[in-house]
Amino acid sequence: LTQTFLREVPFDPFLPWIFMGEEIIMSTRLWTHGYDIFSPSRSVVGHIYVRRHKPKFWESVHRAFSPGVHNPLQAMVLDRIKYQLGYPEAAKDMLTSKTLLTAVEQYSMGKERSLSRYLEIVGLDMTTKEVSLTMWCEEGRPPPGFEQFEELYK
Repeated sequence: LTQTFLREVPFDPFLPWIFMGEEIIMSTRLWTHGYDIFSPSRSVVGHIYVRRHKPKFWESVHRAFSPGVHNPLQAMVLDRIKYQLGYPEAAKDMLTSKTLLTAVEQYSMGKERSLSRYLEIVGLDMTTKEVSLTMWCEEGRPPPGFEQFEELYK
C-alpha cells in the first residue's frame, strides 16, 4: 500500500487536532471506498501512551491556543465524525453549529460499500450505542462475507 490511498481518501482538514475518533472515521471511509482492512492475528506494532517527560499530542493544542482549549475543540470536531457515522444526536438538525459540516461530502463515506455493512461486520450500533462481540477478529478469522481471504489468516 502506498500513499495513493491518501489521495483517494484524504484526511479531513476540518478535523483539526482530532485524537479520539480518527481510527473509526478513516477505517469507515477507506472501507466504504473499497479498501479491505485486515487485522493481524498477533500484535505487530504498538503505541506508548505513557511517556513521561515527552510532549503529548494534546499539549500541541495548548501551544497553539491557551490551556483548556483541547477538550472543547475535541468535543466539537467529534460531532462531525458522529454525523458521518450516523449517530442520531449528531444528525444535521441536532447540531448547533451547521458550519461543522462544511465540505463534509468531500471527506465522507465512499460509494463502493455501505457504512451500515461495515458497522454490522464490526458489531457497532450507533443508535443504541451497543457493541456486539463478533469473534471473527478475536479468533483470527476473516469477517462474514470475506471468506475468500481465509488464507491470509493462517
